[in-house]
Amino acid sequence: MAGRLSTMPNQPGHMDFLDFKVALQKLPADQREALILVGASGLSYEAAAEICKCAVGTMKSRVNRARARLIELLALKGGADFDGDGHLTAATQTEAYSNNYLVMID
Repeated sequence: MAGRLSTMPNQPGHMDFLDFKVALQKLPADQREALILVGASGLSYEAAAEICKCAVGTMKSRVNRARARLIELLALKGGADFDGDGHLTAATQTEAYSNNYLVMID
């Protein structure tokens, strides 16, 4: 039975993560900060807006624009483009699929 057990190789996930890091650095600083606070740190929009001293609507807009730009930079079109270890999913966690393209939902 041990001969049939397998794990996914680390290389594709690692390479995807490196691509993600490059794309993240291309975002404007305010969008990058918003995405990290909400997407990676798990803060609410309200808490992130308080930290950044902006309106909640502004925070939602920044996160949405950051996610959309990351998807564009990484040329993501659907679920098959996401890695198996969750790095990209964590950054774009509120996605839904429509017509084989990624659509952001807040």
